[in-house]
Amino acid sequence: MPVTVLKYALWVAPACVQALLSVLMLKRRLYREYPCFFAYTLSHVVRFVVLLSVYLHGTKQAYRETYLAAEVLDAALTFAAIYEVFSNVFRAYEGIQKLARVVFRWALIVLVLIAVLTAAGSTASDRILAGLFAFDQGVLIVRSGLLLLLILFCSFLALSWNHFLFGIALGFALDSSVQLVAFATLAHLGPVGSRVLSFIIAVAYNCSVIVWLYYLLSPSPAEYPAQLPSHTQLDEWNHALVELIYR
Repeated sequence: MPVTVLKYALWVAPACVQALLSVLMLKRRLYREYPCFFAYTLSHVVRFVVLLSVYLHGTKQAYRETYLAAEVLDAALTFAAIYEVFSNVFRAYEGIQKLARVVFRWALIVLVLIAVLTAAGSTASDRILAGLFAFDQGVLIVRSGLLLLLILFCSFLALSWNHFLFGIALGFALDSSVQLVAFATLAHLGPVGSRVLSFIIAVAYNCSVIVWLYYLLSPSPAEYPAQLPSHTQLDEWNHALVELIYR
């Protein structure tokens, strides 16, 4: 298969799958339970249509500006979707849920400040791109750590491995881990290596989208238990946090 055809296939395929995901979530009314993930999924369909239109009919500058705006929106929606997973997993623990909300809020503020300071202090000709690159790296590190923690907690919190929530976390974790490795090795590779890494990142994202579709199409996904089993230590942490919050 020619490289150009493969490149376009990797660009088109996830948009098609995510369009199917959006339709299935609408049909099953899952957009009510996971509104942030639904917005993330639908935004990628719209993103593909807009970017393709600008790519075919617009200028390079217009495509660049549209792409940068899409990246900022994507980072925000990804963060919101991951927070949504956390909120659902810890919904029985009010104190831990409120703590997670504070951590996510401050992490986002710090990442924005890092991006602004990087852009302001950059000597590169494209300061906006430098700031966005710093923001993307920060988001990747934070979300990778949070997703790893979430996956480790899944069995402890009685969240079945075939539950859709776990599938959302797994898909994001796969995409984040591959991108982290790519960013870490990017500085040591030349232009050819950069193109290879871009290809690997595209393949990883396609795999993430397939993971989400697989979990959504599972014949009988396990339901999240209405009442989690009692975990003494976790209950104690939650009780202490609730007391601290409402003191």
